[in-house]
Amino acid sequence: MARNHRTSCGRCCNAFYLMMKRNLLLVLLIIGAVIGFAIGAITNDPVNRITDPEKKATVIMLIAFPGELFMNMLKMIVLPLIVATLITAISIVSPDVTGRIGRRTVIYYLTTLVLAAILGLILVLTIRPGSSGNHDAHENVESVKYRNLDSLLDMLRGCFPSNLIGAAISQKKTRYVTVPASFKTYNVTSDTIHLEPGEKITAVHTNGTVNITTIRKEIHAGSDTVPAGMQSTGGMNIIGLIVFSILFGIVLGRLREKARPLIEFFTALNEAIMMMVGFMMWFSPIGVCSLVAARISGMDDILGSMGKVGLFMVTDLCGLLIHSLIVLPLVYFVVTRKNPYVFMKGLGDALMTAFSIASSAATLPTTIRCVEENNNVDPRISRFVLPLGATLNMDGLAIDRVVVALFVAQLNDISLSPGRIVVVCLLAIAVSIGTAGIPGVGSPVMIIIVLEAVNLPLRDVGIILAVIWLLDHFITTVNVLGDAMGSGIVEHLSRDDLKFKTGDDEAIVSKPPRKRDDVVRLSYFSNV
Repeated sequence: MARNHRTSCGRCCNAFYLMMKRNLLLVLLIIGAVIGFAIGAITNDPVNRITDPEKKATVIMLIAFPGELFMNMLKMIVLPLIVATLITAISIVSPDVTGRIGRRTVIYYLTTLVLAAILGLILVLTIRPGSSGNHDAHENVESVKYRNLDSLLDMLRGCFPSNLIGAAISQKKTRYVTVPASFKTYNVTSDTIHLEPGEKITAVHTNGTVNITTIRKEIHAGSDTVPAGMQSTGGMNIIGLIVFSILFGIVLGRLREKARPLIEFFTALNEAIMMMVGFMMWFSPIGVCSLVAARISGMDDILGSMGKVGLFMVTDLCGLLIHSLIVLPLVYFVVTRKNPYVFMKGLGDALMTAFSIASSAATLPTTIRCVEENNNVDPRISRFVLPLGATLNMDGLAIDRVVVALFVAQLNDISLSPGRIVVVCLLAIAVSIGTAGIPGVGSPVMIIIVLEAVNLPLRDVGIILAVIWLLDHFITTVNVLGDAMGSGIVEHLSRDDLKFKTGDDEAIVSKPPRKRDDVVRLSYFSNV
């Protein structure tokens, strides 16, 4: 009996050791966040007692210094990351090898991504998790004086930069000049005066027996928002680089064999960047600890700020639940006229696996088995749609990135114009498409891309990273659900095409799921 007990304990210890080893980075990140919170809470009172503004700012700066270095490391690879990942992801789906089935798949994925981004936008604007409750007192002055029309036009101009090198270091914005009001002044001697709109009496005097009235009429009003060309502002034109990368990837895909050397180059570059990201992520526990400690140490109201972070998580989870339980089933029902929840019931194993390991790439074999065995999806569809979904379809991530960006804006009392909100949604969709091989879609890299594109501060990234690891499990589950339901929808739309076994169909059948060991090793960050 004692021997059996020792054997059982040994197995439990071994299993625990393997689990800790497999999720070492996750464990270190949680420890770093907890230590950072403790340091911030301990130093909050002493820091806020410092009356000298220079000394107080210096103390907070020193606490945040390791985190600043970590953020700089990540910002350093944003440019090659955008270009390499998007070109690699898009170039593999552009050829018309799969014909109509491929087009239906891509249209479905893009549709659900757009719906996910809109859902996240509606929720974060409705719940306002980062709002202080006084929406007018602290609004960003620049955003108030920035016309909505110019915001939209600047976004469209940014999509097509005239200089790619310049787009990597700056972005263009409408420049305003102040034009004073123009007036016309004249005298009237009539005793009865009828003032027209824009006229007012400025003086009245008598010259003998005649009353002379001086009237000033406004010809045009003054304005401090008169467009006068463009000006360069700090920050990378991320949306322009994304548009170029997508178009370049499409062209490479259509060139096929002629572009093979270029595709292989960007694939190798993508793998090299991924290896760098994986290496940098081992510094994330120190960086997160420093950023969280610095942010909390300077807070006036810790409990209030933590309440906002909790409300951010609630907003994110509400979006994920609504998308998975209402939006995706509704899309499935509208297209197939079948009960979506019966289809979802057959995905139980895949969804549990996705939630447990937070990696849809590692869940791919289980997902394929569930849709083929439990839901009778044709293998020619499932073995094409699902691996492609692991590359392109991240509905949960699109929701999360929109919520994160607007939460940061609300947290810092920054009012975003409609044009900048549109940019946030488009970037959330774009980074969702381009983050397939990144061992850290929940990592600060993608958050930095979205925040920098709309000039939002990065000082709150540490607080978000402290909780994003938990949301990653829910995000991955939604991603897997969207992929699986997409296979059912595409099969329904492709019934006639599947009656004939063509050469293209053979290509679909023979395409094996891609193995992504680098993603599995850092599974907690891999919502791909």
